[in-house]
Amino acid sequence: GSSKTVLTRDFPHHDFTHVESEEWWTEEESQEHLEQRVEEFKEFLNSRPETRIAVVSHGRFLTQLMEIDQFCSFANCDCKQVTLGGDGVVSDPGEIFIRVDKMWKPY
Repeated sequence: GSSKTVLTRDFPHHDFTHVESEEWWTEEESQEHLEQRVEEFKEFLNSRPETRIAVVSHGRFLTQLMEIDQFCSFANCDCKQVTLGGDGVVSDPGEIFIRVDKMWKPY
């Protein structure tokens, strides 16, 4: 990963104020911490006035967010549409509607 300083320099149009430390990737994230981050993210999404929000993330986070049992069911650049209810439950229609890498197979 890149430090907060490098990210801020390279992507000045993005807001990195939510990144709490300079080197935020220094140790492997525990499952408990991941689950906490996902719940906080769901609360953040539900607090937004928008009804359609694009979420770009990595497979482990998305797998936890969508409560998928099998890691990792996402290939690079996959697009999937889901609904997040006010209760924090993700409704998943079960299909990837854009798969860029047609040769990809799940782990």
